[in-house]
Amino acid sequence: MKRVILVMTLVLALLSFSACRKNIVPDSGEKPVVDVSTESDIRVGVILSGGPETDNAYIQSHIQGIEAMRRALGMAEEQIKWINNVSVDDKESIKAAVESCVTDGCKVVFATEKEYAGAMKAAAAKNPGITFCNVLVVSGDEPANYSGYAADMYEAQYLSGIVAACRTKTGAIGFVGYTGTPESVKGINAFALGVERVDSSYRVYLRQVEDRCDAAAEGEAAVKLLDLGCDVVAQNTLTTAPQLAAAERELWSVGFMTDMTAAAPKAHLQAPVVNWGVYYTKVVKETIEGLWGGYSAKEVDGEIQVTPESNDVNGGLADGLVALSLVNHNCARGTTAAVNEAEDEFFAGRPIFTGPLYDNAGNEICPEDEVLTEKDIQSMDWFYRNIISDLKK
Repeated sequence: MKRVILVMTLVLALLSFSACRKNIVPDSGEKPVVDVSTESDIRVGVILSGGPETDNAYIQSHIQGIEAMRRALGMAEEQIKWINNVSVDDKESIKAAVESCVTDGCKVVFATEKEYAGAMKAAAAKNPGITFCNVLVVSGDEPANYSGYAADMYEAQYLSGIVAACRTKTGAIGFVGYTGTPESVKGINAFALGVERVDSSYRVYLRQVEDRCDAAAEGEAAVKLLDLGCDVVAQNTLTTAPQLAAAERELWSVGFMTDMTAAAPKAHLQAPVVNWGVYYTKVVKETIEGLWGGYSAKEVDGEIQVTPESNDVNGGLADGLVALSLVNHNCARGTTAAVNEAEDEFFAGRPIFTGPLYDNAGNEICPEDEVLTEKDIQSMDWFYRNIISDLKK
């Protein structure tokens, strides 16, 4: 895809954390942004609920992001302290993991589950010289050296709906979703809008599972969708089971959160992905340079004014935090052009959730040319009109 740029995209994005519309999980064979081998001996701690062996796209996305950061900054492998398989239900293990990063000399600690936030905030309050970042934006009274961070996937999911619709021959596209959260619903709806953009007669058949990372349930849901006649299966669940189910039928699939081509090389099209490396590199680089903190600074009438502000980040396409994975040979001819056209509209200022919008019961949600508010988007409890959602779980 012409909008996919490798290392230089990461470099530009992390320097400003501003609009970065070109997409891929970054890698680095280029000169580091900050050569840590000469600038600093900084150590970075990473706390995960799984590890490299875990079939969980969320965990893998963070591992990829840390590795992208390490390469971008020229860090040695031993400068990363990995603490894997820390149970979200074990408060003592969480506390011990955070304390281990502190005592081992880490100057930045990244924790990747919301359940870790309590221990991270407590450690931040006791250690003002260390940067603590916990996944998910957490508002409230936070230490200045603490940040919550998240990536909003729905904009990239809209683009992936276009990818799926360009590939289907039956006009029936399956979606394995997880239940119960507005985050899931907005992503499914955005995907469905992308499908409709290509052809309004196409339908998205939705089966939901209770657990976002249950390979057996996800695989079973995907098989049932394929049995219905769907020839493309997408997901916002986290294992590669739907990809494998599509590959078994010699059909097509759209991944989620990471590029899942390796799991199903003959089936996988593209995936909405998270570029955590953009955020991780920015935080570590600014920590090295003494520039990271809960403030912004600007010159006003010849004087520098410093304003306290939250460190919290919730990024999307414009921040370079979400993207599509690389286009590959499985994608239909014309996919790149269709995605580029949609991106151009988005960056020209047309939001994805622009009316007219109707739910699948025929109710008008948003009139023509009006736009859903951010509050509306973040609290969705309805499915878009081309989604067949009354399937048995």
